[in-house]
Amino acid sequence: MNRTTDVLIVGAGPYGMSCAWWIASSAPGTRVTVVDQGDFACGGIGRNAAGMRMQWGLELNIRLCRESIGFFEEADKRLDYPGGIDLKQEGYLLLAHEDGVHDELRSNHALQQKLGVPSVMMTPEDCTRLVPALSGRDLVGGAFCEKDGSASPFLWMDALFQAARRAGVEIVMGCRIEKLVQQGGSFLAVARGADDFSAAKVLVCTDWAAPELLRTVGVDLPITAMPKQGLVTEAWPTVLSPFVISFRHELAINQVRRGNIVAVAAQERPDGDGLGCTPDYLSHASGRILDCLPGLADINVIRTWGGVISKTPDMQAVLGETEVSDLYVAVSAYKGFMTSPAVGRIISEAVLGESDSPDIRPFGADRFRTGELIPEPTTV
Repeated sequence: MNRTTDVLIVGAGPYGMSCAWWIASSAPGTRVTVVDQGDFACGGIGRNAAGMRMQWGLELNIRLCRESIGFFEEADKRLDYPGGIDLKQEGYLLLAHEDGVHDELRSNHALQQKLGVPSVMMTPEDCTRLVPALSGRDLVGGAFCEKDGSASPFLWMDALFQAARRAGVEIVMGCRIEKLVQQGGSFLAVARGADDFSAAKVLVCTDWAAPELLRTVGVDLPITAMPKQGLVTEAWPTVLSPFVISFRHELAINQVRRGNIVAVAAQERPDGDGLGCTPDYLSHASGRILDCLPGLADINVIRTWGGVISKTPDMQAVLGETEVSDLYVAVSAYKGFMTSPAVGRIISEAVLGESDSPDIRPFGADRFRTGELIPEPTTV
């Protein structure tokens, strides 16, 4: 038997659930169904540092994050989630240990100022004063924005789930969509071990796994899996107010409100979609952390974890309608959490045909064919 819906969203991560809530809220009466093969927050959203920053070097990313942070600030009211999402806005500190990186931060800062981002440039002394645990060795300077920060990815997802359900969204977990079949003016989504779905429009939000499903209808996108690993420490009195990024150490580190420190340090790993950690990850990450922040030496690590993010040729999101009419895609390229409020709005408008937002055009899938890539200079 087929279950019929107006919009089928495949993937119940931050993009999928944000899009579902926006569509259902903007067009009451529209039947929206979200299907996910896993369980609540079991994908990339549950395996990341959950940071949010406006300090980017590309106007498109700045605008997406500025809008999203504004939504995060009002999430308890907008989503009717009184407990809040554990929002922590104590800034992002971006560190430069080389002149070239410092020049890039300065150039980005000039653009951010034009777009209303309250970022400031920092001297090495400013940086170590803000984060006493930080080493000043080789530090050229940094950039800081007090509106940047982090939140709980689990509370954010719970807020979206509850708000989407109240808006009438049907959420089906533990159901894998194996392929899509075009049937006249609609799609048949073939599910494994469950009823199939018939939908007028389909939105694929399975991030790094999106190409597998899209290829079943002839859409081929250069999206691959990129492994990430991280660690979590015991709870500790506050030693890191801002979220810290070091480009030299390829490190992102943050202390959450309950006191634990979450750190993600880049390391090559051969298995692109594996969820485990390499045996030497703890020593690898600890060495980078202590070289950057020696003041954290006495804090115990309680576990490490592995995850996967999506990777594109320019490390930018893929958003909008594909070459197949009424088939849409929303893939984050590692900025899913921090841009999910704005992307949900933009994609909902595209799916509902309400507007052709200029914010979405550069992120279109056709840029890979035309070569009009939009690389972001400030990635780690």
